[in-house]
Amino acid sequence: MKKRIRLICFAVAVAALAYPSYLYLYYGVPHGARVYSSNQAFYYQKYKLFSWINLIPTMSTPGQGSDKLYYVNGYVRVYTANGMQVGETPASGVPVTEVHWADDAVVVMDGHDGGIIELPGKSE
Repeated sequence: MKKRIRLICFAVAVAALAYPSYLYLYYGVPHGARVYSSNQAFYYQKYKLFSWINLIPTMSTPGQGSDKLYYVNGYVRVYTANGMQVGETPASGVPVTEVHWADDAVVVMDGHDGGIIELPGKSE
């Protein structure tokens, strides 16, 4: 009977940890603060995804310490001020990705392809 109770407790613990782990691996975690448009109608949020390469300690040569930041993949999501998602675009190098507000779009420049997210209204 004790063995069965231990097995049930172990299964519950695994299930309780599996869902947050899935969210962290699949949806990512916010990187940085929300950045609002000039009229406060929209904001964007950067998200970084989990990568096994980030767990490996590395040494870099002088002047190249920030190169590891270019390998942090993720995405940029745009929301209305009340939290409704407008769109998203993938981004590589999330910590160094530049995001700019245009009149009716958000321009994401990540060093590779970049992306444009159309807004349903004006951002200024």
